Amino acid sequence: MRYRAAVSLIELLVVISLLAALATLLVPMFSTVIHDANQVATKRSLAEVRDSVIDYWNDTKHVTLDGITTVATEANRFDTDWLFANPVTGDSTVDFDINTRIGWRGPYLVESTGNVVTAGSPYVIDAWNGEIEIQDVDSAAALRDVRIVSGGPDGTIDIPAATATSSLTAADVGDDIYVAIQLR
Repeated sequence: MRYRAAVSLIELLVVISLLAALATLLVPMFSTVIHDANQVATKRSLAEVRDSVIDYWNDTKHVTLDGITTVATEANRFDTDWLFANPVTGDSTVDFDINTRIGWRGPYLVESTGNVVTAGSPYVIDAWNGEIEIQDVDSAAALRDVRIVSGGPDGTIDIPAATATSSLTAADVGDDIYVAIQLR
């Protein structure tokens, strides 16, 4: 009786081709799972920023931002910076009046998820490592139309900042993911 101690080249090629066929079936399935996971993670980040923006707005909507006595202006009231720093002083000074319930009592987000050193200011990223943007459609309106927007898989924000949320079309949105809120 003869015993074999090795695998023949044909057997090895059969196993490799079976593994390759299996890989072609599994790779698309896993890429879909990864895409779906990125969407879920991004939606969660958008919801967290939305909640922070609502808290920030409720505390600071009666604070005048003129750019002269404050660091910020009304036009940039919803910059991501002000979720981390006081828009009046530009630092982490809390100036919330408990009696009137007016003033900044942040930070409203614990920490920046983006590279602050490179960017120069804090920001939040989505699951594709793109910056999440806060869009204030009309800073002079009594009812503020505010969107928190991720550029989605392609990383480019397609939604025009000046277009009302109610007027957005599928072409405007593209692959962006957003959460819209109306603030009084």
